Parts: sequence; structure tokens; C-alpha cells
Amino acid sequence: MAMPCGSGRRWSGVVKMTWCLFFLIPMSLAGDRNTDTIKQEIQEQLKRLNKPAVISFQSPDGDIIDCVPINKQPAFDHPLLKNHTIQMRPSSFPKGFSFDESNGASSNSKLEITQPWHLVGRCPEGTIPIRRITEEELLRARSIANFGRKKFPSIPN
Repeated sequence: MAMPCGSGRRWSGVVKMTWCLFFLIPMSLAGDRNTDTIKQEIQEQLKRLNKPAVISFQSPDGDIIDCVPINKQPAFDHPLLKNHTIQMRPSSFPKGFSFDESNGASSNSKLEITQPWHLVGRCPEGTIPIRRITEEELLRARSIANFGRKKFPSIPN
């Protein structure tokens, strides 16, 4: 017995609808869960990268500068630098360079503004300036986990 005309189209429509219900809808819902995971990963990475600041100010170009205690700087997150003692003054100076202990300035230094954010504020003694990392910067990165890390070139054989 032959099938009535058009029932093949109806059957393919039912197959397409079933396929959508069982595959596309669950996949789109899984995408939402994936987005939540990425957002959580970004927030954790921002918390790790942006250290608690003593003071913060906005530079003329829109960046936020955080003044972080010198012993809390990101470099000391490295396992080999845990409990590292910071040498505040160099043990020796290059030839032709002198240092005046009374005012903490070298004879070769000039009072010159080198960063735009120096016009807005300065970090107190014992802190260092660190530009705050934004969520947008992490989203532009190829890998959130490797953001800001150096890429080591491969060594040719």
C-alpha cells in the first residue's frame, strides 16, 4: 500500500522537531551554565590578580591605579618568592652615580613626571602602583587562566 501524498514531508517535519527538542534545547541550556562558569572563573581570576589597595585613584587616561603594599605585589605570589625579604636600598651603585641618604634622591635624578597618573596622585611610602585589571581585559585574553603570563618560545631542535 502506497503512502498518501505529503506524509513524507510531515514525517521529516516530526523528525526535525524531535531533533530540536532533544538536542538543540538542552545544548542551549548547557551554554548558559558554561557562561556562569566563565563568569565565576573571571571573578576568581580578578580577585587573584587585583590585590587589596591602600588607596586607589583614576588616571587621566581612565585606568584605575591601586597602591598595594610592597610585600603584597603579584610577583610575590610565585612559590619561590614566598617569605622573600625585600631589599629597599641597593647594596652598591654604578660608577658615576651617587645617592644622598638625607633626602633619598640620586644626584643624577630630575623631578620629572613620567606617568600621566602622577598628575592625579602618588602612592604612599611602602606601597607600589599597580594598574587594576578589568573584566573586559580578561574577556579579550585567549586564556583566562594564563592571563598576564609570559609565553615561552619553543626551542628549535
